[in-house]
Amino acid sequence: MTRQQIIVPVAGMRAEPRPDAALDNEGLFGETVEIFETENGFAHARLLVDGYEGWIDGTALGNLPAATAQVTVPMTHVTSTPDIKSPGLFTLSIGSAVQVRAPAGEMVEIAMADGSGFVPAGHLRALDDRAADWVAVAETLIASPYKWGGRSVFGLDCSALVQLALAAGGVRVPRDSGPQHDIGTEIAGLGNLQRGDLQRGDLIFWRGHVGIMLDPDRLLHANAYHMAVAAEPLDQAIDRIAAVAGPVTAWRRPVA
Repeated sequence: MTRQQIIVPVAGMRAEPRPDAALDNEGLFGETVEIFETENGFAHARLLVDGYEGWIDGTALGNLPAATAQVTVPMTHVTSTPDIKSPGLFTLSIGSAVQVRAPAGEMVEIAMADGSGFVPAGHLRALDDRAADWVAVAETLIASPYKWGGRSVFGLDCSALVQLALAAGGVRVPRDSGPQHDIGTEIAGLGNLQRGDLQRGDLIFWRGHVGIMLDPDRLLHANAYHMAVAAEPLDQAIDRIAAVAGPVTAWRRPVA
């Protein structure tokens, strides 16, 4: 078994080793994968950050030095020199992992598979730093497009929003909403919950869906109704989602 890193901004993790197979998840630049086998130019790999497995196009994988920092803004442009007017190389999403080689004024040099690039220093945070308010991180992704299986600012689904935002706060959780049902602690039984029991950062679950409470009355979630990350009144969301996914299945508090 070998390990490599994702060397493109976003790499699809597919159900089968072909480009038109269903997208199950995405890996981000700098994340490490374990490779089990290869077939048809794809690598069957496990994403170390959460254990998710899928088939990744082999051209998206290579070798990068160990990451020291993470992108903490929705997206950041990588330029070819420290001059912000220099040609852009590509754009990284929040959650991407990079090795910082050297400061360059307001920019820093980061390692790439075939050289280096530069990003604003203020767009990165050391890997061991934690966001004081992980929900505020989720709010920065408002209006990002909804994408089934997506896990970046360029497109993400409900459970990816929860996973990326909590990771910024130092809490690692599973990728899918099903296993996320078990994170943290239960707030109250479904029949006993009072609106006053809810607080910022609580999670609400339906069958196949999850959202983040901004406060006791407002929900933030990536959803196919708005086709984006959006905030809306909780009661409105509950009524609409009930027709598609049924009633609320759990209320959880991921962070004490």
